[in-house]
Amino acid sequence: MKNTFPNGVDSFATHVFSYRYNGREYTIDVVAEDASDAKERLKMLAFARYDGELVARMPSNLGPIARAMVAIRNVTRAIVS
Repeated sequence: MKNTFPNGVDSFATHVFSYRYNGREYTIDVVAEDASDAKERLKMLAFARYDGELVARMPSNLGPIARAMVAIRNVTRAIVS
């Protein structure tokens, strides 16, 4: 069974954009259905909110295990801080 995303798209691709800052070059990944969609999403980054620092990427198939690991990490950081 296929998962269908918004607009009837079957899958999204990761599009990479590069930029320079303080004399160095960086990249940012934007997941979108095509290059045009990626460019539109990139424009919206000016309105993005900061959610925090990425510490790790967890596979989604870990489900409750991943949530428990994050909760434990958050509690230990709160106690240490």
